[in-house]
Amino acid sequence: MNIGYIRNSTLKQENSVETQRKQIKDYCEINNLVLDQIIIDEGISGGGDKTDLRKGYNQIIDLIDQGEVDNLVVISISRWGRNLGETYKSVKLMGDKDTKFISIKENIDTSSPVGRFTLNILSSLYEMELEMIRERTKDTLKYKKENNLVYSKTPFGFDRVGDHLVENPKEKRLIKKMNTLKDKGFSYNDISLYLLKNRHKTKSGGKWTRQNVYKIMKNHTLN
Repeated sequence: MNIGYIRNSTLKQENSVETQRKQIKDYCEINNLVLDQIIIDEGISGGGDKTDLRKGYNQIIDLIDQGEVDNLVVISISRWGRNLGETYKSVKLMGDKDTKFISIKENIDTSSPVGRFTLNILSSLYEMELEMIRERTKDTLKYKKENNLVYSKTPFGFDRVGDHLVENPKEKRLIKKMNTLKDKGFSYNDISLYLLKNRHKTKSGGKWTRQNVYKIMKNHTLN
């Protein structure tokens, strides 16, 4: 069986489902491959732990493991594996099950040693690129935190003034009270009940719970 696989990220319109479908069909036509099926995972980005959402990917891995796939065609390595480890494991499985992996963009065919070698190099480069993006994002967030710039939702204990965060004295006093209660042996749930009893509100005006008390106290400790 010959399968085409499409993974579409909503952030990359140039790699839309229809674009990938056409490129895969055109490749198979030119190379005399009878395409039996195209399996799609739509609207899923490469990063993060989304194994449960990648039903198409998992379906193909199962078919490969059962020895039912002769050729797997994708437009790019980046549309197949999310990272080097996943790509390496899946390609190794394909080798064990005599499944040929074909990436159109990189002109890779794993039926040859050169194709397998090239795949490993390019997978490493994709992984490095993702890691660099994560590091840049981390550095940007750190800079904003250190300079009291807004980097997400306005945290409890601060107010937003333009792009800057300024302390909210009332909320800061409440955080101090939470810490005092914790030092006295109150649990996070006890603290939330205390806040509710004394009619204190969250930043959004909602009710206190064990979870939001824990989160605020943890963030305050880190800051």
